[in-house]
Amino acid sequence: MSNRIPRIKVCGVTVQEDLDVLAEFEVDSVGLNFVPISKRKVAPDQAGILAKRAHELGLSVVGVFMNQSPSDVARVLAHVSCDFVQLHGDERPEDFVDCKAPIIKAISWSGRSEETDLASSWANASNLRAFLLDAYAPAEGGGTGRQARWDLLVPRPKVFGTTPVILAGGITSENVAQAVSMVRPDGVDTASGVESAPGRKARSLVQAFAAAARKGWEGQ
Repeated sequence: MSNRIPRIKVCGVTVQEDLDVLAEFEVDSVGLNFVPISKRKVAPDQAGILAKRAHELGLSVVGVFMNQSPSDVARVLAHVSCDFVQLHGDERPEDFVDCKAPIIKAISWSGRSEETDLASSWANASNLRAFLLDAYAPAEGGGTGRQARWDLLVPRPKVFGTTPVILAGGITSENVAQAVSMVRPDGVDTASGVESAPGRKARSLVQAFAAAARKGWEGQ
């Protein structure tokens, strides 16, 4: 298991062959989605197989949840080896102090005061490892392809302090270099931006996305 913050993360993988593609093009992290309403959700048994293969390939594994109880998250973690837990809802830090994996807290960033309040509530959580900033999509949580408000992240809001920031929300191979140059995130995350269909990743898009992301950082 790895404690490295995801730098290039592809979320919503559902089949083993896509993991090989991610590893081939030096993506470092994969997101496995356990949100019941997600088009990319995987059952814990299948996720356990995917996580094992991901670790064999050197990929870190992020388990993605949204407004699920700590006990539900714990049951998944008992079967699936996750390096991080990504929480995509209104979860409170005090409810996850005993979480068995470090946390990436996903927050939409659209200028609403509720977003700042949520970030502030998590800012000093001992098990927080990164914020993931996404587009505002209260029903779906993420993976919508909508672009986050990059303009509201420049300069980086003080509420995030020194906590690493991962940028998500409508990032594709065509705009990831610009996103990295403009926002200067510590990592980037995509799902629909590299897909041929929900849960299936396109080899050419993964290759282009990873290369463009690295190019964006090299230009800084």
